Amino acid sequence: MVFLHLKTDYIMDADQHVRKLPCRVTKALETELLDLVLSGDIGSFGKLCDRYYNSIVAIAYSVLADHHLAEDAAQETFLRALKNLKKLKSKEKFGSWLARICRNVAKDMVKKKLRSIDTENLLPLTDGGNDEQENQAVKQAIGRLSLSERELIVLRYYNSMSHEQMSSVLGLSKAAINNRLVRSRKKIAKHLQNNGFAEIEL
Repeated sequence: MVFLHLKTDYIMDADQHVRKLPCRVTKALETELLDLVLSGDIGSFGKLCDRYYNSIVAIAYSVLADHHLAEDAAQETFLRALKNLKKLKSKEKFGSWLARICRNVAKDMVKKKLRSIDTENLLPLTDGGNDEQENQAVKQAIGRLSLSERELIVLRYYNSMSHEQMSSVLGLSKAAINNRLVRSRKKIAKHLQNNGFAEIEL
């Protein structure tokens, strides 16, 4: 995106006077930059991106656990922010508003990835000496779960997400997540038992 990391050192104020930007974007200047963007000066959005880029990538990474995806999420966050900037009710809350957009973008990316997951490509769920047939049975068991159940299993055991992280991504309480995980594990265990395999430790 052209407005990311725009290294412009000057802006034009409301009186059409060009002046040099200070090195650090202060809150007061942030408000001024937002006013400029809202008045049509899209280039000023670059300084706002520079101010928040690292923080937004970090927020996205906390959900996605993948730096490249986190950078993609940051790009999409700034695009959505620019598109919806007129909806911002308080310029003083731009940072928290941006963070909220980022979390939603990252959650959408996780859900999209989960919906397209191919259980055949999942790695073995345990590190023990399970043979190929047992690993295949586990994949089949996961594939037989509902989408919501499969999401939880993949997030918890393949992406190592905590209950808190899953709660944030899926919008569920930790108690609900725990209950669904218990039910999903029982279904996997039942499938394995029906196919002559011992229950695995999850």
